[in-house]
Amino acid sequence: MLNQYRYHAGQFSIALYEVSFSGEDVKSFLQNQATYDIEKIKPGSFQLISFLDPQGRVECYGHLVRQEDNFRYLIPEQLLERTLVRLNKFLISEDVVISEPVKKTYQVLIGPEASDFAAAEAISGTIFDEASYLQIQTAALKTLSASEVLTWQALTGWPSFDGSDFKVEIINNLRLFDLSLVMNKGCYPGQETVSKIATRRGAAYSPVLIEMSSSAPTGEIMSFDKKIGTGEACYQWEDKFYLTASLLRDFRVEKMKIHFSVKGEEFDGIVRYYPLLSGDPKTKARELFYRATDHFRMDELDLAEEKFRLAIKLDPAFADAYESLGVMLGRLERFQEAIDLMKQLSEVDPKSVLAHTNMSLYLMRMGKIPEAEEQKSLATVKSFQSFGDEAKNKERETELKQKQESEWAQRESMFRQVLEIDPEDTLANYGLGSIAVEKGQWQPAREHLERVIAQDPKYSVAYLALGKALKGLGLVEEAKKIWQEGIKVSAAKGDLMPANQMQQELNF
Repeated sequence: MLNQYRYHAGQFSIALYEVSFSGEDVKSFLQNQATYDIEKIKPGSFQLISFLDPQGRVECYGHLVRQEDNFRYLIPEQLLERTLVRLNKFLISEDVVISEPVKKTYQVLIGPEASDFAAAEAISGTIFDEASYLQIQTAALKTLSASEVLTWQALTGWPSFDGSDFKVEIINNLRLFDLSLVMNKGCYPGQETVSKIATRRGAAYSPVLIEMSSSAPTGEIMSFDKKIGTGEACYQWEDKFYLTASLLRDFRVEKMKIHFSVKGEEFDGIVRYYPLLSGDPKTKARELFYRATDHFRMDELDLAEEKFRLAIKLDPAFADAYESLGVMLGRLERFQEAIDLMKQLSEVDPKSVLAHTNMSLYLMRMGKIPEAEEQKSLATVKSFQSFGDEAKNKERETELKQKQESEWAQRESMFRQVLEIDPEDTLANYGLGSIAVEKGQWQPAREHLERVIAQDPKYSVAYLALGKALKGLGLVEEAKKIWQEGIKVSAAKGDLMPANQMQQELNF
């Protein structure tokens, strides 16, 4: 059912304590204390923020509401007392008065169509990675069940609304780091610790999801005879199970396959980053597009049409969806509808030749010969235009290739001069090896890159390049072994970019 809300809208209620701020120094006080940049919160909206202690540990979190330069803070029920203590702790000489807390029940309107049902006084923001609104009134929307809310929360890593999952923990180790903190913001209590951890190797343990084919118990996650994390809860989504886990950095690589055990039971899983369920309209449109094409192949045409149209609604510039739906309707001899879609495709993608080719075909089938010939002529014109564009692209590619070759020659000359002095220099060998990979010169690349790793086994990017060289030589199994080793090295150093790239190589 969650997809119904993700693609449309729904609502659920939450109980929060509200305090308001008054005084001349409210804005500066909040800016100096909170993890989020208050200036980035637009009037009429809310934002999840956290307050830390000087050691960077979370003392409380909640949603800050801004109305022009007036602020209200919505506090989870179980965090009320500690939140009030934290707010008053650093309130020394500032002109700030905090009101008595008042418990209120808010309706959360969530999903891409939520704005159609929001009251005039509703405040906008993000919950579960989705566009959302908070208001007192109930809307004319279907209500999510408690289990649906919990699952959506878990698969996006959102903190509980009542504070029941609160942990006194360094924020880098929590999902709140991504949801409630702005890295380049000015000073606030704990900022130095947070920045130091983030700019070095990152948190030792932090939250991810582990995708599995069966449910797993909670508890210590063991691999290679050592603890690599802790499983907190397991949720089913469609045909998969997802263990919410705090995982060691060495294994925290997107799509990394891991074998592990929990309470003596063994599992195979795939590491997945938050949020599993994206709120981005274009991402959801592509999800629907793939579902629609599956329905089309299975001759489930009503379902295919429904999902194609919804994909277009979520992403009105989705050219592939217009084209696919138009072709499907053309085969069903719904020619006028297909023509209308091809017109929209032509507006979305003015260079589309297929839009006019298909319109010509459908008009011909409708017996509208002059109109069909006109569209055929437009298709021909755009074909010539595309040929012209192709010629320009080839010319541009030639220029770029010449520029690239000149750059390679300069870099190679510099690196070879270094190797004349020190044949084992890792930077120079890596430079020549990576250039050779770019050129497709696999054997010289292999020689240079193996020399790098022999000199410095922790040179993470060299594993990525060496694997490519070995694959180019046809040594696929050796390439896989190098990438697997490189992932461990990269993850241990916190070099997640090469680790992710090597994992992507292994996935293909």
